Amino acid sequence: QADWKDDTDDQALEAHYMYMAKIQEVSSDVIDSGPIFDTEPEQKV
Repeated sequence: QADWKDDTDDQALEAHYMYMAKIQEVSSDVIDSGPIFDTEPEQKV
């Protein structure tokens, strides 16, 4: 019974790392293209 739990943990861990890697890709894209979400209030006037 412990075997299937180990397998599931490995899959969850792998999925987590894939997710984190994707987040970092997106984050660096946002940084490269400039501020999108953090626009200054003065710029909106």
